[in-house]
Amino acid sequence: MPVHRSNLLEVINKPWQHAIRTPENITNRQRSQEWVSALAEEFQSEYQDEEIHRVFWQRNKRNREQFGINEFLFDVMVCSVSQVESLQRRSNPLDFIDQCHWQVESEFNRKNSRAVVVDMSKLVVGSAENKLFIASHRLSRKGERDLLNLCARIARRCGGNVFFAFVAHPADWESNPVMPLLYEWVAGDWKEIGSRSR
Repeated sequence: MPVHRSNLLEVINKPWQHAIRTPENITNRQRSQEWVSALAEEFQSEYQDEEIHRVFWQRNKRNREQFGINEFLFDVMVCSVSQVESLQRRSNPLDFIDQCHWQVESEFNRKNSRAVVVDMSKLVVGSAENKLFIASHRLSRKGERDLLNLCARIARRCGGNVFFAFVAHPADWESNPVMPLLYEWVAGDWKEIGSRSR
């Protein structure tokens, strides 16, 4: 599999470096959208075989012809597709989701833990081999640990490998662009698997 625990931090860091160079005159919401698109494009570059793989995200129109949508349930979804014959005569075969490799959700809200819980709960619904949740860095490591503890019960309910990344809030991209920090859910606890100095 092209993206896995060993290179996930790199897959996050590359689009992170792109996202923090967005113009200052755009809103935090637009910056958040830029970040998700840059991350999705990095997944796209890792899963290049479009005969087999599809990457869905809001700004990606490549899947519209066959699936009729850009985004498929999650901020970013990476999957393999297979085909079945259409019931309509002289129609092209129909692609379907054969296997889901990654489901990614992000929530930058720092003031409302409910928003984080709701979005991370979406990962429980999916059957992906790997799940990544992205939240904003907190003011302290203790604040981050508190958020990880809050999300631990959700992580327990997720099938597959579960990862949690902290990245700087878009409002901090000029003044304090703290590097991403990555955790993995292992044996009932969050283990830091990659970080950069803060």
